[in-house]
Amino acid sequence: MVILMRAELINPFLGASFKVLKSLGNEHVKKGELGLASSPVKGDEVNATVGVTGDLLGQVIFCMSQQTASQVASTMLLGLPITTFDELAKSAICEFSNIVTGNAVTELGDKGFFCNLTPPTLFVGKDVLLSTKDLGFLVIPLETGFGDIKVYIALREADK
Repeated sequence: MVILMRAELINPFLGASFKVLKSLGNEHVKKGELGLASSPVKGDEVNATVGVTGDLLGQVIFCMSQQTASQVASTMLLGLPITTFDELAKSAICEFSNIVTGNAVTELGDKGFFCNLTPPTLFVGKDVLLSTKDLGFLVIPLETGFGDIKVYIALREADK
């Protein structure tokens, strides 16, 4: 299991998460204790995965309860009430994960790591297992006004 933990590669994801959540009205986002997890990891009720390719390879996974996801989606949709976690709500969560990861990858590009993103994939349900082939995860737990969100990062530098 390989875990890439260089701060210069992880901090952009932490910063982007804070930036996007604060732009959605969460002024008091708190980072929990960073952790490590081996693959597979047990997701939550709503899990958005974004692949990273280019100078870095791997994936970033955003895991949250359906209640948290509904609140994030409602805010992303300018206050539209989310009464059922429908296709519009799912699309909003995918866009949230895409915005956070896109912001992080933009900052990584400023540091000389040029990456592309795959379109987000959403997994909804209980007992979802998420895995990578040979990478472990750095886990960033976030406490937000929407609820708890865990960001799992599994990246490695591409062979050059």
